[in-house]
Amino acid sequence: MRSRRWIRAAAVATGVVAYLAWGAAPAAAHVEVAEAKPNGDGTTTLTFAFDHSCDDSPTTELVVALPEGVTATGTVEPEGWSAALSGNRVTFTGPGRETAEVGVTTRIVAQAGDTLHFPVLQRCADGNSLDWIDRTADSDYPAPRLITTNAVLETPPEATVAPPAAAGGGTPSEGGGATLGQALTVVVVFVVLAAGAGLLVARRPA
Repeated sequence: MRSRRWIRAAAVATGVVAYLAWGAAPAAAHVEVAEAKPNGDGTTTLTFAFDHSCDDSPTTELVVALPEGVTATGTVEPEGWSAALSGNRVTFTGPGRETAEVGVTTRIVAQAGDTLHFPVLQRCADGNSLDWIDRTADSDYPAPRLITTNAVLETPPEATVAPPAAAGGGTPSEGGGATLGQALTVVVVFVVLAAGAGLLVARRPA
């Protein structure tokens, strides 16, 4: 009988502790980089997703700060929302949503393997907000992050090919060949010498 009471009491205590721990724990869901899609033209579209808001109040605005080396060239908004670019910030606004995805088309200049942080401010209809700005991944409010790969980095411009030298230029070839001017000089000297030799032959007595 006592053993049954002890088991029941232990079960109740365990349930209470679990409930308190669940209530005190931070929300598991965050604003995060859900996808990084290379577009094949040197740009990459970053998709930021959230699947919760401020308690029971829906999200009405999302402000994404771009780190150094990342430049926005366009945006992708949910239906009914709009976006505005200002410096290194992209602001998405619209009717309240509990979940949504927004996109920023970017050019990323970095080294493969770099970790880029994107601080995000999430504002809700009731006036409350959440700041996802911590650079530590296991913090309560971590900033969305992206570990770069060669695929998402901006494609370097193609090397330009130097045009060939114009005919008659004064620059010697790599093989050390004479320029046109030098060749003409040799021809003139040869003609003068030949003419002189002809005169000498002509003046000799028969």
